[in-house]
Amino acid sequence: MTLEIVMMWLAITTYAAGTALFVAGVVFDREKWVRLAFFVSVAGMIPHMAAFGVRWTREGHGPILGFYEATSTLSFTSVAIYALASWRQPKLRAVGVVVMPVVMLLLAGTMFSPKSGLEITGVLASYWLIIHVVFSNLAFGTFVASFGLAVAYLMRERSAGVRWAHVLQRLPEQDVVDDLSARFAMAGFLFWGVMIASGAIWANESWGRYWGWDPIETWSLVVWLVYAAYLHSRLVLGWRGSKSAWLTVIALPLCAFSLLGIPILFNSIHAGYMTG
Repeated sequence: MTLEIVMMWLAITTYAAGTALFVAGVVFDREKWVRLAFFVSVAGMIPHMAAFGVRWTREGHGPILGFYEATSTLSFTSVAIYALASWRQPKLRAVGVVVMPVVMLLLAGTMFSPKSGLEITGVLASYWLIIHVVFSNLAFGTFVASFGLAVAYLMRERSAGVRWAHVLQRLPEQDVVDDLSARFAMAGFLFWGVMIASGAIWANESWGRYWGWDPIETWSLVVWLVYAAYLHSRLVLGWRGSKSAWLTVIALPLCAFSLLGIPILFNSIHAGYMTG
């Protein structure tokens, strides 16, 4: 077992411990466990970064190619954005009960996927690829934060007066949670737009066209339009609360499928740098 894999399993174990503490803290109404879960989850980022460093040194490029690297980076970014939000607003720590299970599902896919490295070929050797990947990770991480807040909103709404949900009652007021979820969705929408635009520029450099209705391109546009519809429903139609939260809950799986499912299931020119 290589040092990289040891570090990855250490990160997964730490994230799993954080997940278990979050669930136990919410179910058994232990605020101290939730606080501990936050610090344990953040600690998991240390071996995760070490695994990135080992792989980067060996492969000669950052974690931007292949399903293994993509899912690992998406999960790391999700934890980082959640950690930053919770550091700025400690009352949001309980949202980890939603965010960390999402991270664990991503990492499960990571560890069961091929881990061989992919070479930076002439088609991939573009600065726009780096911008494209960075903004896809930022978009996904903020969408996960929006999703976590939306689920927390719905859980608290449906568990008012239930003893085990007291930790959720310590979140900010429902209208604040709803507004924060929308703000993260807006940030993700803008990041996703930059991802699409930079991807189009990269595509023109590599394949001589900006847009070709490739399955990944098409699904990326679908996800962007779904979040556009979500924002339209809030800004124009005035949707708030549970209706808005449910749209966010529906949108995240579409986003994950666009990034990770399409390259595996469909014949795409993008598949080479996602699946090898």
